[in-house]
Amino acid sequence: MQIADDATEHLIALVQVPTEAPEQLPAFRAALEERFLRLFAALEAEWIGDTMLARWPGRGEGAPALLMAHQDVVPAPDGDRTDGDGIGGAAWTHPPYSGHRDETHIWGRGTLDDKGSLVAICVAIDALLGAGFVPARDVWLVFGHDEETMGTGAESAIAELERRGVRPAWALDEGGAIIEPPITGVTQDVAVVGVAEKGFANVRMRVAQTGGHASTPPALPATSRLARAIRRLDFAKWPRSLPEPALRMLELLGAEAEGVQGAVLRNVRRSRPLVERILARQDETRAMLATTAVVTQLSGAAAPNALAQEAVAVVNARIALGSSVEETVAFMERAIADEAVELTVLHGHGPSAESPSEGSGWTDLEAAIARLRPDVLTVPYVMLGGTDGRHAHRITDRVYRFTPFEMTREERLTLHARDERIRIDTWLAGCRWYADLLETCS
Repeated sequence: MQIADDATEHLIALVQVPTEAPEQLPAFRAALEERFLRLFAALEAEWIGDTMLARWPGRGEGAPALLMAHQDVVPAPDGDRTDGDGIGGAAWTHPPYSGHRDETHIWGRGTLDDKGSLVAICVAIDALLGAGFVPARDVWLVFGHDEETMGTGAESAIAELERRGVRPAWALDEGGAIIEPPITGVTQDVAVVGVAEKGFANVRMRVAQTGGHASTPPALPATSRLARAIRRLDFAKWPRSLPEPALRMLELLGAEAEGVQGAVLRNVRRSRPLVERILARQDETRAMLATTAVVTQLSGAAAPNALAQEAVAVVNARIALGSSVEETVAFMERAIADEAVELTVLHGHGPSAESPSEGSGWTDLEAAIARLRPDVLTVPYVMLGGTDGRHAHRITDRVYRFTPFEMTREERLTLHARDERIRIDTWLAGCRWYADLLETCS
């Protein structure tokens, strides 16, 4: 399927509509409907709150497919603003909602996470409609509105599909990508397809104490007690375990790897301790091994010369397969070992179920990836972050997490950070990939 180069204008226009807050979503909906008139004329689209649920009627040949993406983005501070003390971060190279295009990239919040996928899906369907194509099976779309916070929109849409008795053959949401060789000894690029995802919890750590003037501090102020708890948590050794999808990924990588590294990976089930030490050397691979927990927010006193009556930190935990929110909090309590530090789960959920890396859905994705990049090795893995896809396990046991874009490590580091951007050539290739998947999936 041919995708015109000017399809990038759709992505640029929709990146230019901020979707950080609920009140911004109606403008995005209006822009989406205006950009894709043919799609909204042909599909049976409805809105559950601010989440889009749509059906593209097929010829009735088999169970439907479900494609998911989300409209909302994480906040994108300008970075060149400062607070009253002159503290500020680095500025974006191009403003986050400019949709700036240069010779190689489109810049802006959402280009990778997740308007890039959402718009690519719409471009692909629009092109197929223009060619008169009718899918063999029904294709459902769920475009959530609050994935970056609670995921309630996608949850409601999936519940509605469940109520209607819709049982997709498989579901596809954002997730892995085509990346450079992740392990020494592997020489080819790798398409990592999430077959499960870690759990999630935001846990508040709170220390309450009598306040007062900063000139007469106690021996252990609330802020210092909280800092001590944070350091204890930083140095805690979470239990390590390689889940089955990770073992399968390493075996497949080992089959292609050269030298000693390849030999070790091919026998990963017998050499787990050595493999775990290898994986622990890098941030991305270390997070595969265990639950992670990091403080992302801090607050203390209201004034520079006052003692904090309450010192608070929010810990973002990503929970390993086989564990739970309860086990995570219990481990944190043991690691901190201070009853004066109160832990409260703000919200969270356990890890997802695991989808098979064979059969329907998986083979469709694998074949489409091979047509896009014949030189790429496709492997299953465990998503370290969370997606709306976890809700789809209610209606199908085959939920996959993959975005068909090539992403370098530098580009991946812009996710939820400054200078988020996507290469124009890989985004257009991703549009073609979605169209090819819909044309060929059985």
